[in-house]
Amino acid sequence: MTYLSEPVLLVENLSLTFPDANRASGHNVLSNLTFDLRKGEVLGIVGDSGSGKTMTALAVAGLLPENAEVTSGRIMFDGKDLLKLKPSDRRKLLGDKIGMIFQEPLSSFNPLMTIGKHLNEVLTSHSNPLLPKEHADGRKSRILEMLAHVGFTDPLRIYNAFPHQISGGQRQRALIAGTLLLKPTLLIADEPTTALDTVTQSQIVDQLKRISRSFNLSVLFISHDLMLVERICDRVAVMHNRRIVELETPKDILHSPTHPHTAKLIRSARAVRTPRVKQETNYSDDNPPLIQIKGLNTGYNDSIFFGASRYHEVLRDVNIDIYPGEILGLIGSSGCGKTTLTRVLTGLISATNGTITENGRIMADFSQRKKMKRCSVGLVFQDPYNSLNPAKTISWLLEEPLRIHGICDRIERKTRVLQMLSDVGLGSKYQHYYPHQLSGGQRQRVALAVSLMLSPSLIIADEPVSALDASVQAQILELLFKINREKGVAFLFISHNLSVVRSICHRVAIMDDGRIVEAGAIDEVFDKPSTVVASNLLKAETNYHPRSNRTIDSQ
Repeated sequence: MTYLSEPVLLVENLSLTFPDANRASGHNVLSNLTFDLRKGEVLGIVGDSGSGKTMTALAVAGLLPENAEVTSGRIMFDGKDLLKLKPSDRRKLLGDKIGMIFQEPLSSFNPLMTIGKHLNEVLTSHSNPLLPKEHADGRKSRILEMLAHVGFTDPLRIYNAFPHQISGGQRQRALIAGTLLLKPTLLIADEPTTALDTVTQSQIVDQLKRISRSFNLSVLFISHDLMLVERICDRVAVMHNRRIVELETPKDILHSPTHPHTAKLIRSARAVRTPRVKQETNYSDDNPPLIQIKGLNTGYNDSIFFGASRYHEVLRDVNIDIYPGEILGLIGSSGCGKTTLTRVLTGLISATNGTITENGRIMADFSQRKKMKRCSVGLVFQDPYNSLNPAKTISWLLEEPLRIHGICDRIERKTRVLQMLSDVGLGSKYQHYYPHQLSGGQRQRVALAVSLMLSPSLIIADEPVSALDASVQAQILELLFKINREKGVAFLFISHNLSVVRSICHRVAIMDDGRIVEAGAIDEVFDKPSTVVASNLLKAETNYHPRSNRTIDSQ
């Protein structure tokens, strides 16, 4: 690809620090960072958690925390040093010239506004006062067209929905649509496909690539997926210890890495994909299911406050068995009902019909409208930071389940906490830490430890590694596999990554539009899918990672 001689973005010798009570010079976050981004180029940034990827994006967008201090360097955009602009002038660039897509879209939406109102606000807030005001119908048409472009089959329903009424993947697509409405010069995408299923990931990546080419849009693409950056990016920068250690084409980075850390990332990506030696699971009639779900239905009304409501069914006649000691994978497109199923199974929401049994004992018969009995089920969320109380130490968090249920005295609780920290690979010193003092992988280990404190027979892991970089993913997957093997705990493993599911799971169930459409042994379903839905997911995985086997597994 041929670029214009002048870069649209130039970052030179950028250093960034945060105050640190233990250091007079502060805590370094970025150190002499230098790179450029040309018109129409997609530049990928990869690296471990904490290497400075997101801080780089926030520095360019002007969204750094107030206590952040730029100690050196400059950020040139369209011939202007962004660090020298007035805050009011900097804000004018956001949206119009610089767009940003965040990893977690829920925090970007007002829960009391519909998606349509959010996107209308984008257009009205950035309208040109010198041009005639666009009519409301014209704005709605543009929004519906963009929602369709990012993969919504029913854009009008999304337009009228509130953020809590759509899935995480659907919220991310809505946020992407809002960013693209203004056709910015520079688009910063911070892990934009992490929460999306494989089919939607492929669509979004293709969309970003196509828009970049059509409109000469420059994209700063941050990701921990090495195979993804190979597909979408023109160049890739590898970050390590707050600086860029390698900057080359994807082919050079992934096939001929020159820095040891790049080679380590590639090995970690291979470890995530490597199939584990799974213990045998008894599926005979002599071994009844641990958890059996039959005829499960649930939904919600799609209006709040006043006005007519419409019932939206989320789960439709769901039937699924989970056997003792197995790891059952659950995959499906965004919004198909996976997370809703876990909420019903853990008693967080109720269903309208169906039964749930544990070891043959009925825990819930929703047709009788009785409250569900407590099952021996633990839950691990995708984002551990939001599931851990930031004001409490790790020791307090691990003790809490035991305190609530009146299990053992204080001394015994402390002993169990230390043992559990050891079981999940954390030293005793971490009992005094707070969640914000831990890395993403360490927080996920703590979240897993919390779910294990009551010795559950089943743990539901809802996208437990999707927000983590490749090296930490491999560590957490190995930990899950170890707990399953040594403690005999069954897992319902929800993921969008088919390679991870194939690597760790015994069986897989595929969900679509609120139904289980196919279930069986991993090799049986993945090698010989019997439904169109399964075939499309596998095809999208192949297209999404077209050279994954050659690129990663050959290293």
